[in-house]
Amino acid sequence: MFHCAILFRLKAGIPLDRVRGARSSLQALVETLPGVEHFTVTHNLAPDSGGYNLALFSTFESKPAFEICQRHPEYLRVLERELAPLVESRVTAWGEGES
Repeated sequence: MFHCAILFRLKAGIPLDRVRGARSSLQALVETLPGVEHFTVTHNLAPDSGGYNLALFSTFESKPAFEICQRHPEYLRVLERELAPLVESRVTAWGEGES
């Protein structure tokens, strides 16, 4: 298994409907991307979030499957067109391990 967590700090003043649309588009990728075992998009509820208020948690069958997904045209489209205009910054963590 290969795991990835991405935390997004959204820009101030983004309308809630745009955030919901981006979340839905990210979540829908689970149906499109090969090798995805688990894919969850949620609000970051951690009290020490550092302002990173949206989280994407994903698990892939292998590191090569993760790498394929990172280059997948639909994943790139969602990141560039739907998320990038909303995001001030992001932090990413990757790792291998048991699920």
